[in-house]
Amino acid sequence: MSKSPEIEFLINEIIHKFGRSVETSSDFDRLSASIESCTGQTISVSTLKRLWGYVSSNPKPRYSTLNILSQYVGRKDYCQLCLELQDTSEFLNTQRIMASDLVQGTVVVLSWLPDRNVSLEYHGKGKFTVTDSGTSKLEDGDEVEIGEFLKGQPLYVGRIIRDGKELPPYVAGKSMGITSITLY
Repeated sequence: MSKSPEIEFLINEIIHKFGRSVETSSDFDRLSASIESCTGQTISVSTLKRLWGYVSSNPKPRYSTLNILSQYVGRKDYCQLCLELQDTSEFLNTQRIMASDLVQGTVVVLSWLPDRNVSLEYHGKGKFTVTDSGTSKLEDGDEVEIGEFLKGQPLYVGRIIRDGKELPPYVAGKSMGITSITLY
């Protein structure tokens, strides 16, 4: 029996939380103890081995087992974990500004909660300089690359250069998205 995508995801989350792969009998012993320590509930080593396919018998896991494992990885229950994985695709009907449509020298002012404002000056080919970082984690003078701005959606900055060094990607307005976009 092959595992559902939800169970595969759950197993990967467990491995991430556990901090190591689960490949030997002693790994399953340690994982079982870790689950009990975190949740106060017990899952037998044999149940874990079946779930991982470590032993040949692979029956469908009980819902109560999936709930405990979901709690181990920080979810309320298995239902919550599954809801997170649902496809929430949709077409967006919102203000959209493409960087490629801007004229060099245009200043884009973005706002998001709580009380964040950033001003960016456009230089062409999706490249901007932060001219006023406000209270964001960006800094004045940062060089950033942004393809588009969508009101109500998070801002994803894939490339940031600060003092000649590339920083990791950055997301702004992660919870509520960009609340306003103004061009000057």
